[in-house]
Amino acid sequence: MSVSAARAMFEQGGGEAPPPRAAPGAPPKPAGGGAGGAAGAAVSVHTLSLDDNTKRPRPVSCMAVNGDGTLFAYSPNNHEVYVAEYTGSGFNTISVLKEHDQLVTSIDWAQNSDRFVTCSQDRNAYVWDGDRASGWKPTLVHLRIHKAATYVKWSHNQKKFAVASGQKSVAVCYYEEENNWWVSKLIEGFESTVLTVAWHNSDIVLAAGSSDGTVRLFAAAVKGVDSKPSQIFGPDVSFKKMGAEILKVSANAWVHDMSFSPTSDVLAYTTHDSCVSFLPIVEGAAPSAESIVKVKCSGLPYLRMLFLSNDRLLMAGHECNPCVFVRKGAQWVQGVKIDDESSGAKSTGTTSARSAAFNKFQVATTQGNFSSNSSGSGTGGSVVNTAHQVLAYGHRQSTRWHAPVCLPIDTLNVHVLFCALTPKCGKQNSITDLATCPAWGGAAKATKVASVGLDGRLCLWDLSGPALEEKFAKLQI
Repeated sequence: MSVSAARAMFEQGGGEAPPPRAAPGAPPKPAGGGAGGAAGAAVSVHTLSLDDNTKRPRPVSCMAVNGDGTLFAYSPNNHEVYVAEYTGSGFNTISVLKEHDQLVTSIDWAQNSDRFVTCSQDRNAYVWDGDRASGWKPTLVHLRIHKAATYVKWSHNQKKFAVASGQKSVAVCYYEEENNWWVSKLIEGFESTVLTVAWHNSDIVLAAGSSDGTVRLFAAAVKGVDSKPSQIFGPDVSFKKMGAEILKVSANAWVHDMSFSPTSDVLAYTTHDSCVSFLPIVEGAAPSAESIVKVKCSGLPYLRMLFLSNDRLLMAGHECNPCVFVRKGAQWVQGVKIDDESSGAKSTGTTSARSAAFNKFQVATTQGNFSSNSSGSGTGGSVVNTAHQVLAYGHRQSTRWHAPVCLPIDTLNVHVLFCALTPKCGKQNSITDLATCPAWGGAAKATKVASVGLDGRLCLWDLSGPALEEKFAKLQI
């Protein structure tokens, strides 16, 4: 139900019960009064797990999906990793993995197998091998770090992976058959915690972003694992030495995430100053910081990114609404938000006691204004209607008052309505991870994307609708 539709119901009496929620796993529906719809991407929403005590959805800190889109691995913001099977009609938890003893920070699934890797603040990483029938067994990775692991990413050939860490280094890990374990080589030289990494298509170039405000490209070929490196950046760039720095770029802010395009002709990265930057990569020439295209975003910082195609980049984070950036020639444009915030019935516009009460408490909870003369008419603050914000409607256990407001309780619907429609805080409902898989088109032409957030929901977005294509076509620089 959209904010405007809920407001109309509230003004007309609001005594009826909230509409029934769709069953978990239900196919996406165009939203006349729900998230998504004709003007945005269709979305189906799922609650992954509930807290045993409060019965509220547990925040999801990270997620990964296997190659055919039927298995999801996620962490409910603790030391556990859940493996759930998506059947098309719901999620069934098939394994709970508890090898880590501190917060799991990142998960990545090898797209050609049932193997995935996890890393944690306990300074460890595990490679999990198995299947639905026998479960998953961990293999410890020898990381050689003494501070938290922050991010992990498989290479394209899935023979190695990189683990970022708070030790101001990146561990490039590979399997040693003679000793039957995963070992690592460290790439050092950072001045602060490394927050993200990304692999070039060649798997011999590794990009890393740090909280020291830099983006760096390194040679990452491992002897005995990779074939002889080609001179992809020309004869002046050597790949003989593991960890040799190819380029260092000052980003002027923390680097939250980065990704190469499907053809690796662009390296995109997002920073804490609400900017998204694009570094062109030309085969045969060394990359240059002078060619970077920087886009200043209009909202809050993005935390995660995912290429949908070579010319489209999906971003998500503190804004609670994923946004697609589109390439127009040599430039990039911040374009389409895939979650329609304007769907739903319009308010009647009539003034009533119920409407005044609605506005008053909306002002109190969004702006922190608790004065008795704050009627709130016309200045009730902005309430964003997105899939990752207002899905608590009708679930009293999953709502929480977030301002000490004395409310005349005439009906239970009043309590549920205000808790559901008013965002607690942008950060509390941040989107924390994005994922796609080959079965959904992969990074080359993704038609479906999964997102998770601190609201505890997993959203499956269908990006194949004509409405989004029309918006993309209308974008101008």
